[in-house]
Amino acid sequence: MTLGRMQGQQIKELCTSYAPTFSVTRGLTEWAYHSTDTGKAHPIKAQPYWVSPQAKTATEQEIQDMLQIGVIHPSGSAWASPVVLVPKPDGEIRFCVDYHKLNAVTRPDNYPMPRTDELLEKLGRAQFISTLDLTKGYWQVPLNESAKERSAFTTRQAV
Repeated sequence: MTLGRMQGQQIKELCTSYAPTFSVTRGLTEWAYHSTDTGKAHPIKAQPYWVSPQAKTATEQEIQDMLQIGVIHPSGSAWASPVVLVPKPDGEIRFCVDYHKLNAVTRPDNYPMPRTDELLEKLGRAQFISTLDLTKGYWQVPLNESAKERSAFTTRQAV
């Protein structure tokens, strides 16, 4: 189903009135903080992975970008996980951190995921459904202090 002329105009007006919400600049919530409960586990410090010269350049650029916008800062944490670059479908790279070892000592948060069938049922007789993709959504929930320490990552280059 496509939108009619009047519906299209209403959507355009709605988007215009909430333009800051649709910004390419990431936001930050104050409603929640992420925590990582590792109990009494000893710090895990993994060695960085080998990367190609091209990946090294991409990693350095990503780190500089993240430092510039303030989502990371230099750390002397006893915890450190290696960086992994993952290609995105559009050809860009996604800067990721391999937290497998950290996850292995993290106590699970047993909050159940909602069931898909129940979510769809709540939509009822909706005629239109919209999806939103957050800009750097994984950066929008800040870490508490202990999670910041545990989220440290390591690379082969000095920053």
